[in-house]
Amino acid sequence: MQYVVMDLEWNTAYARRYGSFINEVIEIGAVKLDKNFDIIDTMSVIIKPQIGKKLMGRVKELTHLTNNDVLSGVTYSQAIKELSDFLENKDSVLLTWGDGDIRVLSKNNEYFCGTNHLDFIGAYADAQKYCQSFIDSSSGQQIGLSSACEKFGINPEDFSHHRALGDSLMTVECIRKVFDSQKLAKYIHKCDDSFYERMNFKSYVIKDINSPLIDKSKFKCVCDICGGKVIRKNKWRFVNQSFRAEFYCPNCDRNFRLCVRFKQYFDRLEVKRTFSEINTKENIKVNHK
Repeated sequence: MQYVVMDLEWNTAYARRYGSFINEVIEIGAVKLDKNFDIIDTMSVIIKPQIGKKLMGRVKELTHLTNNDVLSGVTYSQAIKELSDFLENKDSVLLTWGDGDIRVLSKNNEYFCGTNHLDFIGAYADAQKYCQSFIDSSSGQQIGLSSACEKFGINPEDFSHHRALGDSLMTVECIRKVFDSQKLAKYIHKCDDSFYERMNFKSYVIKDINSPLIDKSKFKCVCDICGGKVIRKNKWRFVNQSFRAEFYCPNCDRNFRLCVRFKQYFDRLEVKRTFSEINTKENIKVNHK
C-alpha cells in the first residue's frame, strides 16, 4: 500500500453556469509515501484559472501567488492528469487535512469534466480526523493544521504555509507523529458511489417546526439550574438558525431562553439545545426607550 497526502489552494470566483460562487483550484501539491509513511516523491502544479480571471486579494496575501504566476499555469485537465499519474493506481490512499479539499476538487471536476466522481482515486481518509483522535480536544471543534503542528511539537514556520506542497508536507509530519497503519485503516473509505453521495450532501438546518424530522420532545423544558417545572412565556420562533422560546422558573425566580437547533447531515440529525439568561432589567430599559 502507498499513501498520497494532497493539499489545494483555491480562488473564490463567480461561476455564471451555476449562478453562484465556486472555489476554483489554482494549485495542487502532493506527497507520495510508502507503507511505512516514508516519502517517495512530491508533486506541485499551478493551475491557470478559467472561471475567475484575477486572484482575490486575500488569496494573494495568503499564498503569495500573483496573477502572473497563475496565468503561466496549466489547465485543470492537465493538472488532474498529473495528479492521476502521481497516484499511479487505485490502490493508493489519498489523504487531505479535513474533507474540504476533496469536496472542492470534486466540485471543480464536475465543472470542468462533467462529473463529481474522481475516478482515479480508489480510497480516501481524512487526516484531520485521524490526527485529532490523538489530541485531547474537549470542545469537539476541528483543529487547524498549524494548531495540530504545535500540539505535536512541529514548527509550522519550517514549511511554506498556505502553499499546496508546504501544507501537504506539514500534514505528513503530523501523521508521522501518530502513524499507526492499523488505526489509520479505520479512517479509510472506499471511493464508491455512496462515498460521493455522502460527500456532496449539503447539511442544512431545519426551519419548519412541523417537519417530520423534528423530535418534538426536544422542546420540552425544565429549569437548567434547579430542574423544576417552568412556564413558557411565548410561542416557539425560528431565529438565527434555531427555534427559541422564553421561560420563567418560579422556583428560581428567573427568566431564561431555550434555543433548539436541528441540523440534518447525511447520516444523522444533530440536535443542539442552548440555555441563556434573560436580563429582565435590561429588557425594561429597552422597552422604555
